Amino acid sequence: MGRLLVIVATLALIVAFVAILVTIVAKILDASRRASAPAQGQEIYRPMAPTPFQKITYVALIVLLFGVSTGWLGGL
Repeated sequence: MGRLLVIVATLALIVAFVAILVTIVAKILDASRRASAPAQGQEIYRPMAPTPFQKITYVALIVLLFGVSTGWLGGL
């Protein structure tokens, strides 16, 4: 039971860490996008903004890959 608690706590910590990193990277990209805005009169290209669902799936993918590579998921 103790191992399960440690695994769950570790997964929660990893998810929180990844969420923080995603937020930081998003803010950096947003700042660079605003700084490199086109001059007056030029056409503006706006890429599709990520939705909350996309962010959740990326975090889930990272957790899945970590779990498979460590043997927690699909175990050996």
